[in-house]
Amino acid sequence: MSTDRVLRLISRTIDGVEALVNIESGEIFIDVPATTPQYIRVEEGDMIQEGDIRSRTEKELEAPTLRKWTVEQIGRNTVVGTDLETGEQHEWERESLEKQLAIGALSTNLTNFDRINVTGEAKGSNHEGQTGEESIVVILYGNDGRKFTQTYRVIDDESDGDERHVELMESDERVEMFEPDLRKRFDQVVEHTLETEGYAV
Repeated sequence: MSTDRVLRLISRTIDGVEALVNIESGEIFIDVPATTPQYIRVEEGDMIQEGDIRSRTEKELEAPTLRKWTVEQIGRNTVVGTDLETGEQHEWERESLEKQLAIGALSTNLTNFDRINVTGEAKGSNHEGQTGEESIVVILYGNDGRKFTQTYRVIDDESDGDERHVELMESDERVEMFEPDLRKRFDQVVEHTLETEGYAV
């Protein structure tokens, strides 16, 4: 996780969907919906912007008509942000802001990938008798509510307890557009996760 803060999560229905929401100061954290690994995390210093990053491209969200704020303070009941263009402060009622983040009226900037899922698929013979290759799918969930999928191919045979080597077979095209620091963080999370599962890139 990107922070050492302790979360106190309560169940809340947001737009008809059950979500888990942190109620402590200093951080907004929403499991949305509560039954999936997708989440939204906003910390002080992060950015909030109008528009839904989950359904629109980052380029679309760069439109000058969409407002952006730097989050200055996250209290138990209110959140304070500074408008990036005007410098004016804006205060939200926290529960209202959490709802807007959950339904996509507002988005936050992508900074971390706190949840990862790895699945391996040993493809057997197909109907023509050809043997498929083994692939590893890594799904990373970002703090802005999006998920990113990388697929790797196992390039060596079963080993005796040693790491098996993999190479990237299919990359999420959005990852290629990350800023260098974010891309480095993304690659480090993937590599560490694969190592934990017994694979080496």
